[in-house]
Amino acid sequence: MIHRNTGSHGSMTGHHPDPLRDALDLQHRVRSLRALLELQRWQIEVLSDRLYSSDPGGIAAKRLLALKRSETETLQAPRAVNDP
Repeated sequence: MIHRNTGSHGSMTGHHPDPLRDALDLQHRVRSLRALLELQRWQIEVLSDRLYSSDPGGIAAKRLLALKRSETETLQAPRAVNDP
């Protein structure tokens, strides 16, 4: 693993690799990634609640979206066997 201070694995600069430091760096990165994942999970839940609200406006929005999707699917012309 590359150390922040040495810029290499340590052998070229005269420093010995430090597995404990590497493990601690990795642990900090994992914690940061987990925190980022939790934030993104929360953002998705908030957006989902807004899009799929159980109030009448949310239900109407879901129905309108489904209707628009079904209209665009049925308006596409079918392809013939010889069409590219």
